[in-house]
Amino acid sequence: MTDEELKEALLLWAQEYCKMAWEAGFEPAGVKLFANQAVAWIKTQNGITSESLGDYSVSFVDEMPKGLLALLKPYRKVQLI
Repeated sequence: MTDEELKEALLLWAQEYCKMAWEAGFEPAGVKLFANQAVAWIKTQNGITSESLGDYSVSFVDEMPKGLLALLKPYRKVQLI
């Protein structure tokens, strides 16, 4: 997966997480910052919890670091129950 493909996937994930929709290419600046930093975080292998060599496999952390998610907080829609 290239950086651009990963960034696009993260932007789609951010839309779902924030419960908001925006057009591709018109994401808020904070959301773009989140995507760029999340790609960097994933690429530095901070998200990898285990790795195997025979029939190569990689396991990742199930959730994003709280510092990255804080970038999305201003864009997250409040859910009223």
